[in-house]
Parts: sequence; structure tokens; C-alpha cells
Amino acid sequence: MGAERAAIRRARTALRRGEQPPRLAGPHAGRLFHRLRLPSHLETTAQIAGIYPFVVDAGLNAPGMYIGRHVWSGDSFVFDVFELYRQQVIENPNFAVFGSVGSRKSSLLKTLISRGAAFGYQAAVPCDPKGEYTRLARRLGCEPTYIGPGLSTRLNPLDAPPRPPGMTDGDWARELKRARSALLSSLIETAKGVPLTPSEHTAVDLALDVVTRQITGASTDRQAVPLLPHVLDAMTNPTDADCSGLPVTATELRDSSRDATLTLRRLTHGALGGLFDGPTTSPLDFDRPIAVLNLERVQGSDEMIALIMTCAQAWMEAALMRQDGVQRYVVYDECWRLMRFAGLVRRLSAQQKLARQWGCANAIVAHRISDLLSASPDSVEVAKGLLAETAIRILYKQASDQIPETQRALGLTDVASDMLPRLDPGFALWLIGNRAFYVEHIVGDLEIPVVLNGSKMHGEVDNINLFPDDFDPDLLDDYDYPDQVDHEGRDSDPAYASSSGPAADQHGEDDPQYLEKRRAGSFGAPHRYGPDRFTVDTPASDQNRAAPEEVMDTFPFGPLSREI
Repeated sequence: MGAERAAIRRARTALRRGEQPPRLAGPHAGRLFHRLRLPSHLETTAQIAGIYPFVVDAGLNAPGMYIGRHVWSGDSFVFDVFELYRQQVIENPNFAVFGSVGSRKSSLLKTLISRGAAFGYQAAVPCDPKGEYTRLARRLGCEPTYIGPGLSTRLNPLDAPPRPPGMTDGDWARELKRARSALLSSLIETAKGVPLTPSEHTAVDLALDVVTRQITGASTDRQAVPLLPHVLDAMTNPTDADCSGLPVTATELRDSSRDATLTLRRLTHGALGGLFDGPTTSPLDFDRPIAVLNLERVQGSDEMIALIMTCAQAWMEAALMRQDGVQRYVVYDECWRLMRFAGLVRRLSAQQKLARQWGCANAIVAHRISDLLSASPDSVEVAKGLLAETAIRILYKQASDQIPETQRALGLTDVASDMLPRLDPGFALWLIGNRAFYVEHIVGDLEIPVVLNGSKMHGEVDNINLFPDDFDPDLLDDYDYPDQVDHEGRDSDPAYASSSGPAADQHGEDDPQYLEKRRAGSFGAPHRYGPDRFTVDTPASDQNRAAPEEVMDTFPFGPLSREI
């Protein structure tokens, strides 16, 4: 045995010196030999793959924002769609998120936006039908634009967008007319349900020329800003002088475009009445970290939401066309509401195709694949193209009856399909190109108030999307108002102090002045606190609001890094 060990040492020394090792002698030739006592076993490669868990995708190998834990490897999972495109991991920056109700798909979108704000990424939510993004907007120092019946907010979809530098007056006038004509045609087409005829297109263009005074040769800087009611009047009463350059008379044009005129009249006096029929009072500011159009007041009418979103898209596209070097997330939540409207589906498809040129990542959010396939018959193929033009698919829990259709549409393997019905909330299957990742989304402590949803199911007052005038003092008379912030600078006055603060003890529940102020609603909107005493319903004041970089330092695994 001693001689054999000496021979092994000489062989190792020879290997270190680069020499040819001597041939070992002995019964085992330098090897330790043990006879295996396991019986032989034959198996197919399908089963062998299940008992060979040593090969796991190491990750995207690209810098990104921290998302959570890669379950299969245990490593941190980072993601940045713009970095993936720069490194040619994906061909386009569009992605789709599917998940059943309560699977926390909206939480992912909100954290992507909030974490991306620390790196200069902006976001736009042109349709927020449930008011989910209000807390996020206020966390980033912005206020959503509220629109709906009973509100004083007005948005004029025919407003002129910012003029690109270097564009001549003639080119700018033509671009303005093209954008306004396309928007009006989309609105009328969405409401009618059928494409416009050539006569109707001509009537729309002529009405725009008359209202803006372009037909009289007015210079670009002296052209009037059109309003929908003014365009309606011009379409209703065209004159022979206006139609002098057309091969039809004013009467013939009015008769052939009657359907479009009546549709626009229904919009201005019905669905869009009080919403888009006046000058803009609260413009959407796409230069802020996030722009949100809150449509919580618009309920029960998918057509109205589609019309409002058509107008909002026109505004947003004008901002996206600017070469400002800003990269944006554009989130289309509750996308199932839009699939019945062919014009809106085609507009969304066009925006996906222009995503690289505009520097934006379009996120389509829906409950299931069948939501996209439920489009109107004349736009089913376009809706299928929406899915084909996404390089990233994120799948949360799906109902069992949705698995076959999901597997066919996305080409999932049997293993991936079996996972979908058993996914817990917050767990998702990420399909990036030809690679798959099983990811647990992790939310930081300071992000919990931002992603909260469904508080009414816990019997709590959710006033995040309400104005102080909306509250009924009788209904909220017994509500606790901790640490009130006075919106008119009167928080230092003990008479306006919180019912849960020290000043409440001085007045008591029987104090007439206290009760009068409380019933009058002078304490401001009530706050609601989460389990960790984070304010979730009112934005912080400017001097106390945390910057995005500061918020990013509160994640479970220490400060956020693009390369955790």
C-alpha cells in the first residue's frame, strides 16, 4: 500500500511539471475500487429528465431591476425590458401579462413602474378603469387626471400637440390636420361599429378646415383650436362656398355623411357630453414620471371607455412621437374591454409596431388569452397579432378550463401547462424568447401601500379616488381620522385637529364646535392606514415626499441595484 501511494505522489508531481506520468502498477493501478451494489435500471429520457435536476437556466445575464426570486435556481431575478432589447435578447420591447383575478398581476406592473422611476423610466396609463394607479402616481409626485360624469374636468382631444423642432409651417399644418382627422375618424368609427365611407371622411376633413380657418388660408399660428361641438356644427351645415372645390354640392355631402354626423352628435350630447366637449382644463402631462387617466367614474359602458381611451391615445401618441430620449412603459390594463372595438384594436396594433421608434414598452394586461381572441370578427386577426408582437409573456395562475387554449396560443410544453393552474398568488411563469423562468415576485415594505387593492373587501373605506366633496358626512361620521393633514393650511388650529389626536380630548364628542367642523367636512379626506401604519390614501406633502431613489432603498434584500 505504501509503494502504491508513493507512485501516486510521483504521478501527481509529474503532472504538475508537465511530464508524462509513469504507468501505475498494482492490482488497482492507483484507483480506489468499490463494487456498486445497485441493480441496473432502464428508463426513457422523458423520465430521466425529471430525476436529473442539475441543469437550471442561470438567468438573463443582463442588468435589470430586482423583481424577486428565481424559484428553480434560488437566485435573484432581475429584469429590464430596455436592457434586454439593447443586448438583443428580445426583438421588440412589448410584453403581455395574463392572470386570473387576485393573482397579483397589477402588483407587478406597479412595482415595475415605481422601481423603473429610479432609473429615469417614465410611464403612461391611458386607461385606469378601476383607479388602481392613483396611489402609485401620488407616490411618484404626480396626480392623476380624473374624468367622468359629474366632474368639471374637460379634455379637448383636438388640442395641438407640441411642435417638433425644425418642422416648417406647411408641414406642421398638414401634420395637425392628419392627426385630428385620424382621431375624429376613429371616434366615429368606434361608435358606429363600421368603417367610414369616403364621403364621411371628406365631411370630417372639410369640417376641420372650416373650424380651424385653414380653408381661408389662415397661417398656422392663427388657426383656431377646434372643439367637437364646433366640428359637429360644421358637418351639420356645410355651405356651397366651403364645397366649391369638391365634386359634390353641400346638400349632397350633408346627405351622404348623415350617419357620421348623427354619430358625432350622439357623442357630443351623449357618451362624451361633459367630457371632451370643451377646452382642456387638466391636460395629461407626459413629462412627469407617470401620467394616469383615472376612469373609475366611468362604469357600465365599455363603449364610453373605448371612446375616452381613443382620445387619450391621441394625446399620448403625440407625446411619444417627440424625440426626447425618454423611455416609457405604456400600460393597457383591463385590455378585455377594448377588444370589441376594431378601430381601437388596430390603433393599439400600430402602436406596438412603432414601439421601438417611440422608445416605449407596451404592456397588455388581461385575465386570460381568450380575452384577446374575443375581438370583433373583423379584427380577430389583428388581435392575434397583438400577442404575436410581444416578445415577453408573463403568465400568472390560470383556470383549468383556460389551459388548452393558452397552450395552443403560446406553444407551451406539457410541464409549463401543468404548472399554471397550481400557481400561488405572486408566482408567475416568465416566457422570454425561447426561455422560461419560474419567478416569485417580491414586494418591498414601502411598496405595499402602492399595490394594495380590494380594500373594500375588508370592510374599509377606500377614498383614494374621491374628492372631499364626495364624502357624505352622515355616512362617515363615526370614521376615525388619524393624523389628519389639513389641505388649507389649518392643521395647526386645534379646532380642526384629528379626532384621534390629543386635541380631540380637549373638545370631546359633545363639543358643538368640534361636531360642526366634523360634519362640515373641514377635516379633509379621511386617511386609511395599512397593517404597518403606512398612509395609503393621501399623498405626502411636497416637503415629506420621498424621492424615487429613496423609495428604492427599502427592498427586502437591501438597496435596489440593477445588478443584484
